Amino acid sequence: MKLEYNILWIDNDIQEYIDNKEVENLKSFLFDLGFEPKIVTLDDESNIDSYISQYQYDLIISDFNLNNENGDVIIYNIRNDKKIDTEILFYSAQTDFFNDAIVKDKLAFMERINLQYGRQGLMDKIEKVIKLNLIKLLELNATRGLITAATSDLDVKIEEIVMLIKVQQNTDEDKLKEYVTEKVFDPLQKRLRKFWENYGSFQEYFHKIDAIKKWEIFRALLKPMAQENNEIADFLKANKTYQEEVIELRNKFAHAKAGEKDGKTVLKGQLGKKDFEFDEAKCIEIRKKLILHKNSIIKLENILLAKQT
Repeated sequence: MKLEYNILWIDNDIQEYIDNKEVENLKSFLFDLGFEPKIVTLDDESNIDSYISQYQYDLIISDFNLNNENGDVIIYNIRNDKKIDTEILFYSAQTDFFNDAIVKDKLAFMERINLQYGRQGLMDKIEKVIKLNLIKLLELNATRGLITAATSDLDVKIEEIVMLIKVQQNTDEDKLKEYVTEKVFDPLQKRLRKFWENYGSFQEYFHKIDAIKKWEIFRALLKPMAQENNEIADFLKANKTYQEEVIELRNKFAHAKAGEKDGKTVLKGQLGKKDFEFDEAKCIEIRKKLILHKNSIIKLENILLAKQT
């Protein structure tokens, strides 16, 4: 599952919605629900094929009266030619646009079609459709899977960046192995002189390390670079909460079970000797923090890649 919510919005006058801040307000609405908004706006439906291939959209919003084709033709092609079953919202200034016999025949057996008659109240309708679309995703049991998957994705991204640093900084293999020995092994294990003979290189072994130790090595590699790069130094400051807000969180959700409290569903459990509990509001807060960590790590990766050019 994912933290992004992808929307394709088709309207020959889409710039009006952008200028009126309605697209930006929709992004804020999604972020307040704990999702990262990705809204693609399209003012020329003739280019739709290239945009359809960009994302797997969660919602397609379309004006019914477009320059070259009516919205029903566009959506019919998306459903039948592209085999895409995305939720769709049609709107039009005309209040009777769906009464046309040809339109009715074309869309009669299509599911997940929502209609907005007249443009007044369109933004409220969009928000209502999104909320209905998110009901299953926002159920706490589904959220558990979403958050676990998102944190695992971040773990993989850290692995990729460590390997990027290894190549970019030409870090000595013995130095990398020293990090593993320092961060991972207890005093008894440190005496196992033949460990690296058994496990091979740092690159072969790194992915086997648990997430916390992997994160500590990741930060250890970045700290010398931060002395010469303020952006990396800022990343390390923002990343201090990663263990609590990502790694430990994943462990809690892996042990969580749904239960009832005051008539509402919550996720609760015990990790070690500590009890924990998450309701829907807490899950929204968690998703927001995961988005911030994800964007921070992607920004770091871009900083490192820019050094190669």
